[in-house]
Amino acid sequence: MIDHLRSKIFAAPRVRLALMVIVLLSCMTFSCNSPFQPKIEFSPRLNIYALLIAESQSVRVRVTAVSTVPSDIAEPVHDATVILTGDGKTVSLHDTTETYEGTLVSSYIGAMHIVSSQKYTITVSKTGYATATATVIVPASNILLQQWSTYGGLVSNANLGGDISFKVNLSDLANATFVRLLLEYRGLDAQGTFRNGYQNVIPLDTLNPFTELSVTTLPVVVDTTDYNRALRQIQQVTDSLKVFHLYGDIIVTQIDDNLYRFFITSNRTLNPLAMRTDKIIYSNIFNKAGTGIVAGVSIDTTRVIIF
Repeated sequence: MIDHLRSKIFAAPRVRLALMVIVLLSCMTFSCNSPFQPKIEFSPRLNIYALLIAESQSVRVRVTAVSTVPSDIAEPVHDATVILTGDGKTVSLHDTTETYEGTLVSSYIGAMHIVSSQKYTITVSKTGYATATATVIVPASNILLQQWSTYGGLVSNANLGGDISFKVNLSDLANATFVRLLLEYRGLDAQGTFRNGYQNVIPLDTLNPFTELSVTTLPVVVDTTDYNRALRQIQQVTDSLKVFHLYGDIIVTQIDDNLYRFFITSNRTLNPLAMRTDKIIYSNIFNKAGTGIVAGVSIDTTRVIIF
């Protein structure tokens, strides 16, 4: 999901500015030969994108330029000064271009351990642009899962008597979350080749997978039908394996208010029930010196060995 969110941020929406044409009732006393060409002054700004993930050991910052209008994202900006400060440390990130899934990706990379519940500031400066700065507090990681006795359903056979339920303790710094349950297999086929794969048990709403938080304890219910379906699909593969193990991975992703607001505003036109507005996509860059988002995320995985 986090990759999905990155691609949404950089694929800026095409915002069409509709100009209403005023038809003059009479041109008898006025010249109608001059075309209507309004001039809009716009200062080039930097577009910043960074996700600070709790307990990660490095940070990547994407920097592009808004050169004409707020929706016009240009090529990556190189040779900028990108500074990350937080938890008593300051790091200068390095301009790097690398290949990702066959595509050249430019970003600024630096090594820093991102600590849960800490405040971090990213500052980007480049000659010819206003300095862009944003601050974020990263949601807490190391989430505790309550009601371990209910996990017995994960390790029993496929004939479960009821739904599987548990509760997740969440960070009070998070604004939204989504929980996934993956059944993952790992094993060897008859030739001794390693094989692995997974099935997602909890269906996700692709328009908005997040649950907005008003409490710090979230109940999760896993439908037995969905669980058994995933088991059967995995069994079709594992029946041909010589030896294998099956795991249940409970993955809790929490995002801060900044990323949640960005997600909602950038995806509102995808929802047929949402009212169309032309408000600019949410950005937390200080003083509108730039656009984009700097956000905090935590991703926690609890693994249950099924067999």
